Amino acid sequence: MTGTMKVSVKNILVALSTAFFVLSGAFQTPAAEQPMPALDTEGTCATQPSHVSVHDPSVILDQDGTCYLFGSHTAIASSKDLIQWEQISSDYGNGRQVPIYGDLDKLLKIPFRWAGRDDGDAAGGYAVWAPDILWNEQYRWEDGTKGAYMLYLCTSSTWTRSVISFCVAKKLTGPYTFASPIVYSGFTKNGKPDGNSTRSTKWDQDILNLKALKDKGVIDEISDNWFTKDGGWNFRYAPNAIDPNVFFDKDHRRMYLSYGSWSGGIFLLELDPETGLAIYPGVDSTDRESGNFVDRYFGIHLAGGGHAYGEGPYIKYDPESGFYHLFITYGGLASDGGYNMRLFRSRHVSGPYLDAAGRNAADNAYDPDDYGIKLIGNYKFTGQVGVRSAGHNSQLIDSTGNRYLIYHQRFDVKPQLEAHEVRVHQQFLNEDGWPVTAVYEYRGEKPSLYSKSEVAGHYEMVCSGTETSSDMLPTLLLTLNADGSVEGSKTGTWTMSDSGKGYHNLTMKLGNTVYKGLFFRQHTENKDPNAVMTFSAIGDDNTSLWGSRIDPSNRELTLEAAASFIRNTLPKVTSDDLVLPSEVIGCRIRWSSNLENVLNHEGHVCPVQEKTKVTLTAVLSLGGETRTEMIKIRVRPE
Repeated sequence: MTGTMKVSVKNILVALSTAFFVLSGAFQTPAAEQPMPALDTEGTCATQPSHVSVHDPSVILDQDGTCYLFGSHTAIASSKDLIQWEQISSDYGNGRQVPIYGDLDKLLKIPFRWAGRDDGDAAGGYAVWAPDILWNEQYRWEDGTKGAYMLYLCTSSTWTRSVISFCVAKKLTGPYTFASPIVYSGFTKNGKPDGNSTRSTKWDQDILNLKALKDKGVIDEISDNWFTKDGGWNFRYAPNAIDPNVFFDKDHRRMYLSYGSWSGGIFLLELDPETGLAIYPGVDSTDRESGNFVDRYFGIHLAGGGHAYGEGPYIKYDPESGFYHLFITYGGLASDGGYNMRLFRSRHVSGPYLDAAGRNAADNAYDPDDYGIKLIGNYKFTGQVGVRSAGHNSQLIDSTGNRYLIYHQRFDVKPQLEAHEVRVHQQFLNEDGWPVTAVYEYRGEKPSLYSKSEVAGHYEMVCSGTETSSDMLPTLLLTLNADGSVEGSKTGTWTMSDSGKGYHNLTMKLGNTVYKGLFFRQHTENKDPNAVMTFSAIGDDNTSLWGSRIDPSNRELTLEAAASFIRNTLPKVTSDDLVLPSEVIGCRIRWSSNLENVLNHEGHVCPVQEKTKVTLTAVLSLGGETRTEMIKIRVRPE
């Protein structure tokens, strides 16, 4: 899916009444951050979560301990424990009485003059996107008092013409007053309207800040890099002013804004913490720490460019690892867009941001899939609803160091109505200091130290791969033997060691890839009251593994998992002999064929003159229970 399609697809989703509006949020408050509760360490009766729809969710903690999620299109939700959520608002309402925001036309009157209100792709309505919010104790009000909640958001009319602005309030729940625009995009020299708009896009209009910045000497003239030869907008170099993420550095002194979506990539601007306004570089240069180029207006380039996919940047400093972590979401946001989160890290706020393979995010413009740890793909475990297009996340690190990855996801269902929900997954540092994401959503569990007998066994496993794709990932079967060997869809070795943090480090070598993560007993998302052992790990090739142990006492589920495996691994078309397994994860399999002279029960293929449909029948048995699976295969001429 291209950046051109982004706004139109999102408008379709609004029409379908799915919630969209996010804060890629920072987690700072005037009070000390409160640790999230640990409800259940052994997983016998963990709380069943309630879910909400907030697209591009960003989290912030209020002084009373309530967590709020702000999302695209003014969707808001709240929770006291990150498990039970309450929907506060969804998708604009009437635009005049929006919870927390109030009257959008009054609050955002200034940015709406450029984009986001009854114009272009927002014709007849609004386009308010991906806000981010933090508490800034350094902000100075006109009366000299200090401290404000600062809400950065973007309004957009086309896939290039947008503006990031901010509003301020003394209480998280408002009322908010408009403060100032920060950065504009989509302006031109020739003034030609874009998309289906009739508005002028000329750069020197008073409704933008560029002419004033130039006249005051804040920026050194207007850059030719911003424009094409015919005076149009150079979207391959310059960013789309959308998806803001505002945060403090590790010392909580300097304040920054990361932003961007597709187009020229992800950029970083420093902000004045006393005013919230941008500290524009003023001149083009090269950043001393990262070696990345610096644009006089847009700031330091961090990633992307050339209109490669990549949006929803989120940067957070992790005190335990000593790294700034940069999350970026690749692909298109719809269920068939392959939306997926990527992870980089740096010792310096301006980069370079590197992945597990040592590749620099700044170089990912032309082959983005080769860059960034892919955290999640489209996947499905047996007996659970499939997940699609998980992305545009924020991250929470509480006062005790607990980590939570918060994002939205869609589902592998028919009919596909693009419904989405928020998910909260815990994260833990692996042996190399990368935050590894737990397999299942947070329900109060905490990992522990486990014996080998508790973690050894048969697992369903998904490997994220590195490709951005609309396809569902194959669900593999893996057996971790007590002797440290790995068998099944992949072979290799595994070891476990005490991390010193209350959980076991996992090291698994599959082929040439080394994965590092942890074991964690969790509850699945199918409402089963019993918890299962899981493992999560990040590989040195930028892939991630999620494993969910198959309970050997649950014969029905084991048979279903084995049947799913053979159904998804046998080819739909073949001219070669097949390997038909006689046993999968302890399930014995007896094969038969309706055309033994074409493809027999042993998998042997006889030559044919034309394509021939064959039905293989597998009868799986386990402990006296059976399951029959019929698989259709086309045998083609050699």
